[in-house]
This record gives sequence, structure tokens and C-alpha cells, in this order.
Amino acid sequence: MKKIFAAGTMAGVMLSFGLAAGPAMAQPVQATPDIPVDTTGPSSAGLAEALRRDLGISMAQFNAAGELGRRAAEAAPGLRTLPGFVGISLDAGTIKVQGVGPELRAKVDELNRSGHPDFVLVPPMATPAPTPAAPSAAALQDTPQASPPAPVLVAGDIDQLYRAYLRDVGPQGLQAIAYTGGHFVIRTGSVNTPESGTQTNQPEATPATSGPTGTGKMTPAQFVALYTNVKLEKGAAVKTEGDLLGGQGYYADNTAICSAGFSAFSPAGLPLVLTAGHCTADGLARQAAVEPPSWAPASGPGAATPQPLPPLAPLGTFGFSQFGGPGNSAAAADGSVAGTDIAVIQNIAPSVTPLPATTTWASPAAPDPVKIIGTMAPFQGQDVCRSGRTSGWKCGTVDAVGIWMMPGEKSLPPNYDNDLRPVRAFDSSTVKSAGGDSGGPWISGNFAVGTHTGAESENGVQTRAIAATLQDALAVLPGYQLELFLNKPAVTAPASGMAYQPGQQISGQVPAAPASAVAAGSSVRITFQGKDPFEVPVDAGTWTFTAPQDAGTLRFTAETVNGYSRSGANSFEFASASPPVPPASPAPTAPPATPAPSSPAPATPAPPASTATVPAPAVPAPADPSPMPPAETPAVVPPPAAGPATSAPPAGLANTGGSGDAGSGGLAYTGPSGLVPAVAGAGAALVIGILLTVIVRRRKRPSD
Repeated sequence: MKKIFAAGTMAGVMLSFGLAAGPAMAQPVQATPDIPVDTTGPSSAGLAEALRRDLGISMAQFNAAGELGRRAAEAAPGLRTLPGFVGISLDAGTIKVQGVGPELRAKVDELNRSGHPDFVLVPPMATPAPTPAAPSAAALQDTPQASPPAPVLVAGDIDQLYRAYLRDVGPQGLQAIAYTGGHFVIRTGSVNTPESGTQTNQPEATPATSGPTGTGKMTPAQFVALYTNVKLEKGAAVKTEGDLLGGQGYYADNTAICSAGFSAFSPAGLPLVLTAGHCTADGLARQAAVEPPSWAPASGPGAATPQPLPPLAPLGTFGFSQFGGPGNSAAAADGSVAGTDIAVIQNIAPSVTPLPATTTWASPAAPDPVKIIGTMAPFQGQDVCRSGRTSGWKCGTVDAVGIWMMPGEKSLPPNYDNDLRPVRAFDSSTVKSAGGDSGGPWISGNFAVGTHTGAESENGVQTRAIAATLQDALAVLPGYQLELFLNKPAVTAPASGMAYQPGQQISGQVPAAPASAVAAGSSVRITFQGKDPFEVPVDAGTWTFTAPQDAGTLRFTAETVNGYSRSGANSFEFASASPPVPPASPAPTAPPATPAPSSPAPATPAPPASTATVPAPAVPAPADPSPMPPAETPAVVPPPAAGPATSAPPAGLANTGGSGDAGSGGLAYTGPSGLVPAVAGAGAALVIGILLTVIVRRRKRPSD
């Protein structure tokens, strides 16, 4: 991690996602007297210490919990499509699937056969437990409906329940609709107070369960009474966290301060930082600057004068942001789509290098960040930890997942519910947070789960922390990718220093450490000099490709890639185990050499290849021993007279080129010119034989 040097005195800045920055200067700003400043800074406790302190587990157990959550997240989309499905939760190393039905049972059995028998099918909660927030019968007598209807409905979807509630009850007084413990919970009835620099204590409003709100069709209690698996709870004040000065984080326009979340890439592959959307004041903020390390204004006697901040290192500019529904919209009675709380810091300063990691708030010299290898959905019962510039590391378990109503920019007293922004989120009563932690990362093992958005407090005591789900946040950023940690690939066969055989399998490994696994969907990009690169998949950390058949030295580079995430390349070189092959003789360009001309064909020649084209000469048997006239011996059909004369092909080669077919009456010329010497020789041999016969007969004739 690089260090930030500002005015020659600043050293070692660590944002919550592991920012690395270089020298930079900016104009100083002053903290105003009426803004309380947090001078404590983040806890120095690392993740391992936080896990022992808050959860009583080790790093290995935390990583195992992350892997369990990943398997649940992979199975969830298929489970949600099946009838009878209600929800998923994690408990004691198992994945509990709430629901009933044969299809759901068959799917759970199939998942358990995949090698990880972690899934357990459990029936959903049939009847909501009694709650103190439920109105009394006397209270219901003052409402449009004198008594709650008998439960007849079963809620099976957060979005359906959210839309129905806004339609029948309205957004006023609503704090959350969530899923936990096999049933759904609707929280209402408290004041949403934003945590601002001029925070004042506001009186709590009358609980929303006392009468009709919103559209006035029914009260929250009457709505909940319609469902067999929905419970009503009284909530506490919900507030965003992101506007206190001090500690570590980043400044939005040199005023509000938040924590950085995760590093990412734009659709064009440019580096980005993800944080909370409410930190941008509905998109009005323009510049982001890195908070100086270990800065705190003077305190104690004589410290009434506000102290100027040191020069700030620029981080980037704010791009897309959304807090609530599309276009920073508030919840409406028409059941508008629930949104998120996400912002993008783009145009990252050259002095800053975002890293796919979350700082553990250890010493600047040894930050030991937690590597991020993917994202997953949150589940009730999941072990999680969050990191922020104010309170450092805090860990706990997820209590509920759903839609939270967060106070927006236009929220006004006394109820602060005139601008409630619906955010898909999860909460935890065991994770603590503080002002300035907004935007910081929530993780489970090495997986990104959410970004911090706010907290719920009652009588000044925080009761739960709330985080926007990262998967839902990324859904409003099409084409954007989370940056993932990737190790460089290593070659395992052939071993280092050994030779290779052309055509053999070259295999290697992508190490996981210090992460728990290699990011899913990774591949290794192989590049030979002068050739186009190609990619081979990484399966359980291993990769292979076939070496080319060339017998020369094997040289290539290998780099682990996953979308726009890169590991950096390693270079490899292996000598060939095959002996050098001498240079081959150049291929002949002329016809091959012909053998020496042979003597004429034997006296008994083979018949011509085609008697239809070249008839055999007719040689009648002699009637008497007198020699036949020599003029009559040639019985060969001469070549056609028309056309130029052609040279005979070399001896021993068939003439199949048809070079003498002109004037042949359209018949293919198949080389009869090679038969002429043979036929002439046969005729000569016949004449000699007749003469010898005549001579012998004359010698045997008796003398007179």
C-alpha cells in the first residue's frame, strides 16, 4: 500500500477498502464550532481480534461462514422459483430452507447431493408470535375496522408485501419490512431522526400502530392480521451515518465525511470506489478527498478555536448516486419500486490506487487487509463484519433482510417521515457503528455483502446497524464490476528447471492465500510472443493447456483474469526435452530427376492400357517360311497429324497431361506414344524370327 505525503508530513492512509494514495495537495477547510467532532478515531483492533471479541470465532471459522453463505446465495435463485418457498437462513453451519412442498424437498435433496450436504428443509413459522407492539382491542375500536380479520394470507415475497403495505397503509411511520426467523416482520411506530452535525433530540411521535396512516385503508395492525406469517414490531429511530468530521475516511466537498466501500470498475474498465449514496446529498456533492491519517483538532483547555484541517489528498469526483428509489425518490403509496443506497466515486486521482481489499485497521506499516473475491446476498444468521473510519472493525450476525425506510435529504421534524427512502438492506443488532461509517464495507469471509447505510437507536442507544445489500446496489449499475483479488498463476508441470515435451499438458495453479478461495469465474490468459492470447479456465485453482508441437524453447506469459480484474503476469521459459532437429532440405521445385533411359521393351510387350483407343497391331500367322516384306511390319496407329509435334516424356513416367490431344476427336489422350517403340521392336523381332526359320529349314534340306 502506498503512502500519502501531504506537505511532507503525512504518512500511511488506509481507507476502509484499502486505498493506496500518493502525494497530493488541496485547500484546507475548517471545522465549524457547532459540529461535534469525533476525536477517538477507529479502533486499532484487527479483524481477528474483532472476531474473537464480537463473535468468539477464528478467522478460519469466519471464512468457512463466508463459503457457507456463498453456497446459499448460489442456491437461492433456483429455490425462489419453487412453490412453497419462503426464505433462507444460516444456523450453526447449516443452510435452513424455510418452506413446504414436494418440489422444494426434491430441490433440497438435489443440492445436498452436490457434495456439500448443508441444506435442511424446515417448515415456515405458521403463526406470528405475540408482540408488545400489537394494538389492544380498545385501540382497534377507534379505527375504521373494529376487529382484525382472521389470518387468511401467507406472505412469500418481500416485494409483494412491501407493495401491499404501501397500497393499504402507506409509507408514513414505516421503518422496515424484513424477513427473519422463518417469518416476516413489519417495524413501525418511531421517529426517524437523521444524524446531522447539528443533531437535536426530537420527541418521539405517537406510535404508528395507534390509528390509520398513509392511505388510511387500514392500520399496520389490521394489515398484519391478514397474514399468518407476518409479525408487527415497534421500531426505534433510524438515522443515516455520514456527516461527522474526524478519524479516517473521505470528505464529500470538504464537509460531510463518510467511509469508502469497495473498489470497482466502470463498464469501460476504469477504476472506481463504491460508497453510500446518501453521502452525496442527492447527487449535489462533486469532489471527494482522502481524509488525513491520525488527524484530530486540539482539545482540552484553550482549544475553543476551531483547528484547520491539514491539506487533503484528492480522491476523485462523484458520479452516479442513488438513495432510495430511482432518481433519489421517496416511497409512495402507489408501491413504487424499492431502491438502494449507492454512489460511485470516479475519475480516481493518479496518486490513489484502489485495492480489492478491506483494511483491518492494523498499523499503517502492516495493514493486513482482507481480500475480496466476490459478492453474495445476505441471509439471516450469517456472520458478518463491517469496517468504518469512525469505529473500525465490528462483527456480529445478520438479524433480518428486507426493505428499510431511511430518512432522506428533505426529512423534516417532528416526524422526519415526509421523505422516507426505501433501501434494500439487512440489519444486525450485534454489529455496532457510528457517525462517519456510512459507505464502509460489510463482509462475510472474503465476500462483499453490503455497504453501511445507517443505524437504529432508542433513547440514545444504538439498537441495530443497517447496510444496503451490495448485490441490489450493483443491479442499478449495469456493466459495473466489483474489483476482485487475484494471485498470479504458477506452473506446476513441468517443474521449475525441467524440460518439456512438445504437445504435453502444461499445468499450473492459482494460489488462493491469503483469501479462502480463488474468485469464481477466473481464467488464466496465456500469451506467446507474436501470437494472439488465449484463456483457459481455472477449476478449483488449477489450469492446463497443451504445449505447441514446436521443439524449440517454450516461452510464454500467464496472468489470472476475471472481468476487468487482473493479477499481473508471470513469465515462464522451458527448454525442449526433444533433441534438436536438423534443418530440413528445401522442397524440390522442379520435377524429380528421371532414371537413365531404358532399353526397348521386351519382345513380348504388355498389351496397351486401352485397346479401345490404341488397337493392337494385327500380325497374321505366316502361311509359309518365306519372310514377310519389311514394309508391312509397322502396325502402330500414328499420332494425329493435326497439331504441333510434342516431345516424348522422360522414360518411365506416364504422360497423363493430355498434351497431344489436339485433333483427337474429343477423346482424352492417355499417352499411346510410349507404345510406339515397343510395337516396332516386336515387329522387328518377328521378322528376324521368320528369317532364322527359313535358314534352318534350308540347312536341313537334303543335298542333290
